Amino acid sequence: MRENGSIGRVDERPTDVNGVFFGYMERQGKTFVAVRAQYSHIDVVLETAIPLDPPRHTDGKGFGPNPSRLGDESAGRLLSDMILANPQAADQLRQIASRLGLVLSL
Repeated sequence: MRENGSIGRVDERPTDVNGVFFGYMERQGKTFVAVRAQYSHIDVVLETAIPLDPPRHTDGKGFGPNPSRLGDESAGRLLSDMILANPQAADQLRQIASRLGLVLSL
């Protein structure tokens, strides 16, 4: 929800992007966590949310109700951190990285 009370389109993917779609949520104190990774038919909802570090995970970009576009290196680092914190989802997250040719930093 935006500060003005309107609802952002959080599940709407940009049509010009063909990579992984990350879902994130805002927590108290304007902190953000990644909670989901989707690609093709693979949809992983994380048991352990990942606190987002903009320089590491989002190419330094901030957060808002509109989709952010991340580079391959940031996406690989975020998938790597998701795997480390969610070993039960590691196979699916690795499949996403493999299909997109992303380098994991494990």
